[in-house]
Amino acid sequence: MEFIDSAGKLVDKDFFTSREPSLFAVAKLLATALVNLNRVEVLWHPVTNHLLEVIIHPLNRLREWGIDVITTLVRSVIQYDYSTPLKENQRLQTLLISPLNELSSSSFADVQLKQVDCVLHLLHSSGDIISFGWPLFLNIIGATNNSQGRPPLKMKMTTNEKKNNCRFKCDGGC
Repeated sequence: MEFIDSAGKLVDKDFFTSREPSLFAVAKLLATALVNLNRVEVLWHPVTNHLLEVIIHPLNRLREWGIDVITTLVRSVIQYDYSTPLKENQRLQTLLISPLNELSSSSFADVQLKQVDCVLHLLHSSGDIISFGWPLFLNIIGATNNSQGRPPLKMKMTTNEKKNNCRFKCDGGC
């Protein structure tokens, strides 16, 4: 936990300087989280809280790294094989998807685009696992539309009856 706090302080330090921010701390947060997926319940809040600070940075490069790391982590933790299957664990699903939901408060279009891309990826690849995450996904989609002052995002859902899979596709405006 000390390492995560130290990396977070390195990131925070760059908020108040005029020099190019160091991406080292963001990369180390990703590496540490990926190696410790078996302890996700302990590490998730400290890691994602630091990364959520990064995505509000005015410098595009740092913000892009932050959003890439958050979406990579969310995709990885959803695919991880937990002792209690994720499909049956509402508390853990909510915990893991909540950083994506928190990205909705960002006014940066690049953040929202990557956020929606991640949601679509999760629906395509893990829709059968995410039984309790639907309210968060719907909130993300609704918040993205409202913040941009655009008409609601149009999505098509197709069902493959043989595989019983739902597939979503964005219809323009994404």
